[in-house]
Amino acid sequence: MRILMAIVAGAVSVAHAAVLADTSVEQRLRSVLGEALPGIEIASIRPAPLKGMHEVVLGGEVIYVSDNGRFILKGDLMDLKDKRNISDERRAQARITGLTAVPPNTMIEFAPPDTQHVLYVYTDVDCGYCRKFHQEVGTLNAAGIAVRYLAFPRAGVDSETFKKSESVWCAADRNAALTEAKAGKPVPAATCDNPVKAHYELGTRMGVRGTP
Repeated sequence: MRILMAIVAGAVSVAHAAVLADTSVEQRLRSVLGEALPGIEIASIRPAPLKGMHEVVLGGEVIYVSDNGRFILKGDLMDLKDKRNISDERRAQARITGLTAVPPNTMIEFAPPDTQHVLYVYTDVDCGYCRKFHQEVGTLNAAGIAVRYLAFPRAGVDSETFKKSESVWCAADRNAALTEAKAGKPVPAATCDNPVKAHYELGTRMGVRGTP
């Protein structure tokens, strides 16, 4: 979101908003934001609890934009009466939407015979805490909780961890390969059409900063 913050300072002029006055507010804001923030995907736009403002979800982030498209507000919207962080709730909803859109067969799943709950986990094969978490998967499965792993090589797409993640996701037995990697054992190099980059990019949009 650094790009967003850099652009906010010079936001959009009233004149531009006036030109688009005949369109609906949502169409107007999509046009204005699309021009001001090129390349950033707008997930949704809807009226905000604040009069004269609309809520805009950009990936996993939430911002507020004035109906005329002139002002952008980035920060958490709190409801003091109900003691709710409205922005945080919307971020959580956006993340759920993003995760449920991921094809299940692109994730590495450790599931019990009778799944009661599903836990989505972003993982880095070289992360110490991820390795400790993986040791608890059996306990989670015994409690009826399935674990679905998505790849998040923290060092980025050009890293050795990224390549190792691809080898895990391309293995004939992905579950066994992931367990081996998390035990610090070498995984045979492999390449294929894999979801590692897509998982990583989704996590970045959702604001993932660490693993698991």
